Amino acid sequence: MLSLTPIERDMHRLLRSLAKAGDPVDPLSACIGYKEFAQRIDPHGLDPYTSQGQMRGLYPKLGHISVYEHQHGRPLLSALVIRKATGRPGNGFAELASQLGFEAAEDAGFWEHQVAQTVRFWSADDPIMVMDSAMDQVLKELGSIKRTVRRLAAKPVEKA
Repeated sequence: MLSLTPIERDMHRLLRSLAKAGDPVDPLSACIGYKEFAQRIDPHGLDPYTSQGQMRGLYPKLGHISVYEHQHGRPLLSALVIRKATGRPGNGFAELASQLGFEAAEDAGFWEHQVAQTVRFWSADDPIMVMDSAMDQVLKELGSIKRTVRRLAAKPVEKA
């Protein structure tokens, strides 16, 4: 499992607060533009990953947060960060979602569904849901380990 860097934790906290304040009836209202997001994370432009000239460093961090959320069985929190001009996320969002195994990740419907799931999950403010999603991932990993151990145990031992 991944862990978040200090700046990624700040980003995660901001995204959670946006999702938590979001309206499940109008989930897209929880979205924030990349530029505004970077300014809220680093209002003085001190961080090289979020300052105006280096905003491209923001994208891998958002991707890392999405992987972290996916590993914890939660919707992709970075779906809330969009290009203001298009009202959609950058291409990297769909590419990462495809890498994580989501089908039809390039469809706008997929992104909209992720936004809706994110707002629904975090605005519910239900600590049991958070723990359940984490526990589901732990059980999934344990199942994978169990299958691997069984497969290894079933292999014939080679004699030297």
